[in-house]
Amino acid sequence: MRPDYAAHTPPDDDPERWHDLKEHLFAVANAAAGFAASFGAEKLASAAGLTHDLAKADSRFQEYLTACHENRHAEKCPHAHPSAKAAYDQLGPVALTVLGHHTGMPDKCEAKACFDNADEAAVASAREFMKRVGTLPDLKHALPTWATDPITCEMLLRMVFSALVDADFLDTEKHFDGSKSERRGLYPAIADYQAKLNAHLTGFANSASTVSQVRAEVLASCYSAATQSPGVFKLSVPTGGGKTLSGLAFALDHADARKLERVIVAIPYTSIIDQTAKVYADIFGAEAILEHHSSVETVDDENGQTERESNRRLASENWDCPLIVTTTVQLFESLLANKPSRCRKLHNIAQSVIVLDEVQTLPPHTLAPILDVLRELVEHYGCSVVFCTATQPDYSGVDSRIVSQAVEIVPEYPRHFAELKRVRYEIAPGEWPVEYVAERIDNENQVLTVLNTRKDALAIALACRQDDSLYHLSTLVCGHHRKRVVREVKHNLKMGAPVRLVSTQVVEAGVDVDFPIVMRDLGPLDRIIQVAGRCNREGLLNELGQLGTCIVFRLQGRGSPRGAYRTFTELTITLLEEFMENLDDPAAMQRYFREAFKFTSTGNHIQELRKEFKYRTVAEEFKLIADVTKPLVVLNYSEADVPNLLEGWGHMPPGKWFRRLSPFTVSVYDHDIRKLRNEGLLQDHESGALIYTGAYDARFGLTQGLPDPADLIV
Repeated sequence: MRPDYAAHTPPDDDPERWHDLKEHLFAVANAAAGFAASFGAEKLASAAGLTHDLAKADSRFQEYLTACHENRHAEKCPHAHPSAKAAYDQLGPVALTVLGHHTGMPDKCEAKACFDNADEAAVASAREFMKRVGTLPDLKHALPTWATDPITCEMLLRMVFSALVDADFLDTEKHFDGSKSERRGLYPAIADYQAKLNAHLTGFANSASTVSQVRAEVLASCYSAATQSPGVFKLSVPTGGGKTLSGLAFALDHADARKLERVIVAIPYTSIIDQTAKVYADIFGAEAILEHHSSVETVDDENGQTERESNRRLASENWDCPLIVTTTVQLFESLLANKPSRCRKLHNIAQSVIVLDEVQTLPPHTLAPILDVLRELVEHYGCSVVFCTATQPDYSGVDSRIVSQAVEIVPEYPRHFAELKRVRYEIAPGEWPVEYVAERIDNENQVLTVLNTRKDALAIALACRQDDSLYHLSTLVCGHHRKRVVREVKHNLKMGAPVRLVSTQVVEAGVDVDFPIVMRDLGPLDRIIQVAGRCNREGLLNELGQLGTCIVFRLQGRGSPRGAYRTFTELTITLLEEFMENLDDPAAMQRYFREAFKFTSTGNHIQELRKEFKYRTVAEEFKLIADVTKPLVVLNYSEADVPNLLEGWGHMPPGKWFRRLSPFTVSVYDHDIRKLRNEGLLQDHESGALIYTGAYDARFGLTQGLPDPADLIV
């Protein structure tokens, strides 16, 4: 039986069960309050939940629902703005969360225009229905005591917005798809993850080698530090020192000891997330981890009633899993987003251990807002943050507050770097032509060569001898292809077979390969040190009384990428000779970063926008990757039946379908998408995905001569 006021139409499997509006408002309010309780904002979240759909009481919206149910055409009747206006006197700034609960939080200065344009009849209906809801919580003294300045209040409203939209989504999902709702949250406890990891780590460092001894000491330090109070931590470990699993051991033990709810591991590179997710899945089972890439973003719709948009939203996640493997782009662009589909996860970041792997890769132009948000998460939202890397940056010149709080998990880390010295560095004189670099590669049995750009890497690879020992990696190679290459390279290295890998920067951090020789086109110092970590990684040459070799050369006629990358490269030139014999010394790296950040913009303008509560503008301007990219499904990838996978649309949940296609996608800049479309090489799929129908080379990937997108991934 239909209630007098409905929030949603009946589900397909029960055409008589309408969603009662008042019940929906109270359910959302209670859930939102529960989500916000951990950071002291339950009253704010409850008030937002009780008011977010008030204007659905308008008779025109009720007629719209009836028409939808009867498959008749009806004009949409927007309800968010009238709901916010009706309750503004009670809500105050919290009204921004109601204004944006479908289309996104607006800039505060835009609120007046939203109110002025709100339908007055809908506002009147909302005010009348508010009497049925009852007295709203008194919000005059509802702010947490720590919310004393614009920045902290701006972040608090983001978190309240997250609690509101997730509660709204979940209650709506429960109405339309109770079976899926019941499956949510069925994950192991943190203690179960601990037990499995501890079992896996038995024998983690069971040899007498120096590398094994360092790994054992690092792991012991991680266990020892785990009981400390939540805060900011540094995990400084030389390449090959077991950082990935030791860091996870710290995070899980710390979460258990301090009663935190989840561990979030944020990773910058495609190559590392592939590798890390596989390691975690082997230990815990794939079903126990959430691997979140944004290969497909949902589209926010004003009323959320269309079947297509409802299905697309099933592909988004709210991060309620205890162990999440995501990307730095996904994490930080969500934390400063304004759209419901990106923000609904934010409240679940509270009470978490956030592990930032390869933290030195955070783009300089985003550091000021990133470090400030991290500090707020630690100080006000019960989080711990772990900066993990072999090349620990010095952020004291950007935000001294968070740096001053940082605790070293491994106090003996300088000694470990000295003990694990496995590489000697050579600086090649002059410039090397492409042909000479290729000749050097062809004359080596096992060698890794890293270039600054996709164009340069492809030119070198094409100039090399084209035999089975030649491999190539870049971000224009799809995930499935990349995994196969890494797997074959590792196997052949272990067997002593010839391996000549030519790559962009995607391989230089976090990929567990071990070459006797690496060559690196001149670039930022931290990149050089990271690629040296792929050389003599296991210390096998040390046992023979030798060291690996890292050759830094300059490719003739080629410049480095613009912006901070070029600035950091120029600084590297001045430091190479000074620190030539001690490039692996952490002190050298800290000096490098201190100097580098003096000459780069760190994003302080974003902080100014945040002080003015400009949510929409911040979301538009805060980008870890400056140029927007979109994933293309590679139709002609020969190692998979992609056309058959495409036909699965409509026969499985959209989220599952998108995840199945994700390994066969390549991210491309927007302007290059236009180029491919003009050339007739793109097709639009009914799901919203873009299908690339052009050539895909079995060795070099997408071969349309496109520039390489940023090595960070979303």
